[in-house]
Amino acid sequence: MRLILLVILVFGLAAGIGLGATWWTVAHGLPVARLAIGPWRAEPDAGTLAADPYERAGAARRGEAPLAAGDGLPFTAETDDAGRPLDLACDYALEGRLPNARLWSLAAFSPSGSPIESQGETVGLNSANIIRFDGGPLRIALSREARPGNWQQLSGAGPFVLRLTLYDTTIGTPLDRSDPDALLAIRRESCR
Repeated sequence: MRLILLVILVFGLAAGIGLGATWWTVAHGLPVARLAIGPWRAEPDAGTLAADPYERAGAARRGEAPLAAGDGLPFTAETDDAGRPLDLACDYALEGRLPNARLWSLAAFSPSGSPIESQGETVGLNSANIIRFDGGPLRIALSREARPGNWQQLSGAGPFVLRLTLYDTTIGTPLDRSDPDALLAIRRESCR
């Protein structure tokens, strides 16, 4: 009888560890499958045949339809360059150059994936509605108060996630993964 209980306990423990590890991997992805550039993270294989089962299960769990490799690559940032979580109570300055892409979009989301709205509109910018400075880096301000130049209003409280999607880009291809260009730096300014 004791042997049967011991076998049941061992199998139960193994099942619990296996299911827990699988749940964590589906929720967070495999670190080796990700492309990391500063605080930005992407899963370049998510919309391809090379996607592992955990990437596919994670996309299904989030209700996403991943972009194919030739269509684009979404990057997410949950922290600033110093590793602090992004907070709606703080102002942020994004600065840098973007890799070659036909179009790009930048939007703020809650950690659960719903778009952040400000005055009834979704918070986001794209390559068609920004001010460009000749030869200089791209600069974007995220703040509650209006700022000159490229500004996007933040509202609410708590953590948020930035999603930068590059459309028709080569950055997710195997050739560009080994030596990726830098993306926008995220610098925290004042907090309320």
